[in-house]
Amino acid sequence: MHSEQVLAFLDEHPELLAQLAARYGLQPAPQNGERVVVSFAERQLLELKDRNRQLEAQLQQLIERGHDNDRLLARLHRLTLAQLAARGAKERIAALKRALAEEFQLDRVALKLWHPAAEGDDEHYNARNEVQGLARNLNAPYCGPYVNDEVMGWFPAKPVLQSFAQVALRGADGQAFGILVLASDDAQRFTFDMHTQYLAQIGELASAALLSALEAA
Repeated sequence: MHSEQVLAFLDEHPELLAQLAARYGLQPAPQNGERVVVSFAERQLLELKDRNRQLEAQLQQLIERGHDNDRLLARLHRLTLAQLAARGAKERIAALKRALAEEFQLDRVALKLWHPAAEGDDEHYNARNEVQGLARNLNAPYCGPYVNDEVMGWFPAKPVLQSFAQVALRGADGQAFGILVLASDDAQRFTFDMHTQYLAQIGELASAALLSALEAA
């Protein structure tokens, strides 16, 4: 925009010029129709100050995001330690559910396995083809408001659940041997557009911990 255009715009919008002058301590606002000319240097200063505010806001967002990531990594670390401290498969499932509740405020967790070594676990063993097919199709964690009737039946009827995360448990060969489902009555807890990197890491951790315990049984 040329300087003549800027001056013409300011002439047509004197209230804007008055606001800018008062905000940044520049020339007084126009009085009685008097024309006030903002120098090119002053216009540059205004632009630089606006840009500086934008950069400061972006930096603050990055700092806050970094703090959030640090807290999340600390929670994942404590979850990992809990898995290492537990021994058998049942103990590791219990430790996983406890850590999810304490560290992530997720107390609605369902975990189902169809590994042969888990067959005696009535609570967690599930050999239904529908469930196995669901896990096989999860190339990445699913987040959103939908689950099938089978999965919904793993949770109490109350409170009404609004969002879910479904994570396949896989062995080193990539074959699914279980599924982990997290549920919440908050519709915004698990959404289609959320990042699933940490959910995938939880799935990998649970997979390794449980598979080693099952194969050692």
